[in-house]
Amino acid sequence: MASFEKRGKKWRAVVSAVEGANRVKRSKTFDTKREASEWAVKIENSKIDGYNIAQSKITLPEYFIEWYERYKKPDIRESTQKKYVTEINRIQSIFGNIRLDQLTTSFLQDSLDEFGKNVALSTISKFWDVVKSSLRDAHIDGLVKKDIWSRVKVRATNRDAKKGVLSATEFNTLQSYLYQNIEIASDLSILIALETGARLGEIIAVTKSDVDFVNNTITISKSYSEAVKKLTDTKNSQSNRTISVTNELIDIIKLYTHYLPLYTNCYGRGCSRRLEHILKDLNIPKIRFHDLRHSHASFLLYNDVAIEYVSKRLGHKNTRITLDVYAHMLIEKESEQNDIALQFLSPSPQKSPDNKKATT
Repeated sequence: MASFEKRGKKWRAVVSAVEGANRVKRSKTFDTKREASEWAVKIENSKIDGYNIAQSKITLPEYFIEWYERYKKPDIRESTQKKYVTEINRIQSIFGNIRLDQLTTSFLQDSLDEFGKNVALSTISKFWDVVKSSLRDAHIDGLVKKDIWSRVKVRATNRDAKKGVLSATEFNTLQSYLYQNIEIASDLSILIALETGARLGEIIAVTKSDVDFVNNTITISKSYSEAVKKLTDTKNSQSNRTISVTNELIDIIKLYTHYLPLYTNCYGRGCSRRLEHILKDLNIPKIRFHDLRHSHASFLLYNDVAIEYVSKRLGHKNTRITLDVYAHMLIEKESEQNDIALQFLSPSPQKSPDNKKATT
């Protein structure tokens, strides 16, 4: 219950609340008793709505650590845990020790904009997604009064270059080259990535028993983490999948089964450097190893393979994720489909009403 004290010409309101085993108080001074009463009612209502007065004094970095330990760490791979540790340090650097009860939309926006001056858009987007998730849970936990995250926009002065994707011609050029020039284990990893769209960790974890040489499939059931130097679970349950592959790829794998599992013969940075070297020799613009996955998906989508199939092949949970990632790659296809649609919609001479009259 609130109490009021008159101090000279001003009124001081005091609101008491029990938080866990502790009793805490909040107080504020106003010019009139009416203002003090309105504030007290507002605070009392906040308590009723579940706003945790004591815990809201926790800083954002402190809460994020607690949130990560309680809600995230138990369910993610060891390699992913390392990424969250990086985000913890980044939160401290960007937002400082601001308390949850001091957070505002404008503060978050300004801090994120400042961060965006020096990083790529993809970096800030991934970072903000994680912070936003923690703030939503802070709201559910009663530590943040209202939605202060939805209006925040992700911006970056240092915009990403367009996601690297091989054109159809470049795709075929690289594919043909690899079939003729498997010289080291990294070459095989590049070819498998190109033809399956699998992630690097998934590819280098493949063993001979994962390859069905009769039914032409590769089963993805594990991943190799460079960060922790061991086999781990795949990214999520949807990532466990069986991918159909061509006869030609199966024949190549048969010739080089002694390279499997690939993580015993090559490593992430080595595969990336090998890809860079090959692309340079073929006069193809540089892309990252992970962009082979994007190129695989884009190549299939451009050639009218159903998005539902592509989504399952990539190990996505649903087609929405596939569309979110690859929508910008389909602009050329959309333009082509637009031309075809207009061609069908345009009235032909046989459809013309004037023609009909002329022939009757």
